[in-house]
Amino acid sequence: MSQGKVSSLRAGFREEAGLARPFHCLETCTGLLRSNDPQAAATVMGTLQHHLGAAEIVWLRYQAGVLEAVAASGSLVSAGTRYPMRAGLQPFLSWPCKALVRPRPASNWLVHTPNPGFEWLVPLAFAGQVTGLLGIAGHADQGVPAKADQQLLEMLSVLLAACGGAAPSVRRPDALASEDLSRLTPREREIMSLLPRGYSNARIAESLGIAPGTVKTHVERILGKLQFDDRAQAAARAVELGIGHSGVEG
Repeated sequence: MSQGKVSSLRAGFREEAGLARPFHCLETCTGLLRSNDPQAAATVMGTLQHHLGAAEIVWLRYQAGVLEAVAASGSLVSAGTRYPMRAGLQPFLSWPCKALVRPRPASNWLVHTPNPGFEWLVPLAFAGQVTGLLGIAGHADQGVPAKADQQLLEMLSVLLAACGGAAPSVRRPDALASEDLSRLTPREREIMSLLPRGYSNARIAESLGIAPGTVKTHVERILGKLQFDDRAQAAARAVELGIGHSGVEG
């Protein structure tokens, strides 16, 4: 094996190791959201706060032009608290929208904590509709979130959006889950199950003994059949369906 290929594989393994903990956090949060625990939303916020080491985190429902707290951690905000609609928040509440990290903001748009190291606003969008907003503030000495954690929130935001804040469970009916799986071939299901581990196409190909180009084609077909925009959404759905996990033992 050439030195270049060895270096490439080592870099890939290091990247996967860095993704393992965020994907395990995703798996934990998904299990909580699928449970019947009435405190699931609050526990998810606590789990995320612990994982990110953040100062404050709040999950807001957006409905009929109103922002209302579903759950929070690290703050005095309680469920049912309504937030004023600030002009700066509007771009995050209309589809299409993207998350934004504001390093050392001079003033807070959403999360009220003194001297935050960052403010992270994550729209919760599902099927082209914004159902809520996640706000996270870092401690004063905390830098912007790592790429792996930004990917974690991108995937988790899909599940929180599907939940809509109306109930702690995001489990779709078994018939719909079966319908999703029935659209995929056995090989596609196998590949989809590896996406939550953060595997690259090359790593999946190595695991299954097939060509990277074949994996790329299968991933594209998975996204098309299930109408996902990217592999992050497919990874989140794999965890929700119970066919994929992070590879980290809980």
